[in-house]
Amino acid sequence: MKKNISLLLITILLIVTVVACSNGGDENTEIVLLSGHFSEIEILMQMAGILIEENTDLDVKFHDSMQTVSGANANQSKEVDLFVSYDGTHLTTLLGLDTVDVPEGEELFDWVKKKGSEELGLTLTDKFGFENTYAIAVRREFAEKNNIVTISDLVPYTKDLIFGAEHEFFDEEASMRFEPFNEKYGIEWADSKSIDIGLKYAAMDNNNIDVTMAYSTDGLIKKSNLIVLEDDKSFFPQYYGAYQIRDTLFEEYEETAPNLQEVLNSLSDKINNETMTELNYLVDVEGQDPYDVAKQFLVQIGLSK
Repeated sequence: MKKNISLLLITILLIVTVVACSNGGDENTEIVLLSGHFSEIEILMQMAGILIEENTDLDVKFHDSMQTVSGANANQSKEVDLFVSYDGTHLTTLLGLDTVDVPEGEELFDWVKKKGSEELGLTLTDKFGFENTYAIAVRREFAEKNNIVTISDLVPYTKDLIFGAEHEFFDEEASMRFEPFNEKYGIEWADSKSIDIGLKYAAMDNNNIDVTMAYSTDGLIKKSNLIVLEDDKSFFPQYYGAYQIRDTLFEEYEETAPNLQEVLNSLSDKINNETMTELNYLVDVEGQDPYDVAKQFLVQIGLSK
C-alpha cells in the first residue's frame, strides 16, 4: 500500500513539474495585447495583432479592455504587454504633469518617452503619425456662415451658445479643463452642460448644444457634419498616438521575436489624421468589424497580404 502511495506521489510530482516547465516555456512565445475601450484603440490593437502574428513566431492573446490607468498598471505588472497610448495622456494622466513641465527646447513626445521610462517603466514606440487631441467642434453650417476657423473666431458668439462635453472635462483638478480653457480664451457661455460621452454628438445633431469638445480623429465628427476649430492659442497639449510598452519588453522577447520592435515600428508615420478619422468612421458609423478595418488598411499600405 505504501509503495502504491509513493508511486502516486511521484507521478503527481512529475505531472506538476511538467506543467510548470510548460507554463514557463509559454512566457516568451505568447504576447498579451490589451483590447481597446473605444474604436480607435481597438483598430490599432488589431493591427498590432496582425503584424505580430504574420511577422514573428509569437502567439497573440487579447486581454479584456481597461481604462488608461488600469491598463498602465497591467502593463507594468506584465498582466498585459502592449497597449495604445498618446504622449499627452502619458504627460497629464500617467505622469500627472502639464505642458509647462516640459523643458524648453524639448519635443513633448521625446521627453515623455524618456520621463515615462524613468518614472513608470513605460515607454512608447514610434509615432503612428496622427494626433488625436482635444478639439472644439461646431456645426459646419454655423462656422461657414460666420467665417469661423479658429477658437478665437468663435469667442464673439459664445455668450449666446451652449457648450456641452463629457463629465471629465469639467473636473477642476488639472489645467486642461473647462474653466482654464475659458480663462485662456476669455470665453463666456450662455450655458454649459455635462453630457455622457456617447450622447454628445446626438446632442449636437438635435441642437441641444451648440459647441462640444471632440477628439480630432472622431469618426462621428464627419457623420454629424461638424468642423473642428483651430486651437490658435495652443491650449490643448498634443496627443500623438503610439504603442505603450514596458521599457524591457523587447529584451524580454529577444529570443523568440528579435524583430518585435521593427514590426511595431512599421506603422511609424503611416497613419495621418485623415486616415485615422476614416478608419474610425468605418467602425463607429458603418458598423464594420475593427479586425476587418485593420486588415484592409494593412493590405492597402503593403504591410499585410
